[in-house]
Amino acid sequence: MAENNLNLPKTAFSMKANLPSKEPQILESWDKNKLYEKLRKKSAGKKKFVLHDGPPYANGHIHMGTALNKILKDIVTKFHQMSDQDSIYVPGWDCHGLPIEWKIEEEYKKKEKKQR
Repeated sequence: MAENNLNLPKTAFSMKANLPSKEPQILESWDKNKLYEKLRKKSAGKKKFVLHDGPPYANGHIHMGTALNKILKDIVTKFHQMSDQDSIYVPGWDCHGLPIEWKIEEEYKKKEKKQR
């Protein structure tokens, strides 16, 4: 006869992530322990790996591909840091005007089509 029990392992992790309240505490502990400064100091003089990123979503609305893009870039940066390199992520915002110019061009074309 089958029982209706679910045997879960015992763990110290809470069952609820509760990120809105935990994240500020985590960031505060990193600041207090100067974690980033220690990482930069430990990496000084090692082979450099710099990931220059573009704008978060310059070519349209944010979507799942945007999240995947950021996650992969985070993984790549951390991989190089853990491979004994001085790895940093440099956020960027300059698109050389192309995405905004393209959007304006698209809107202009829409208006032209409607006027004819």
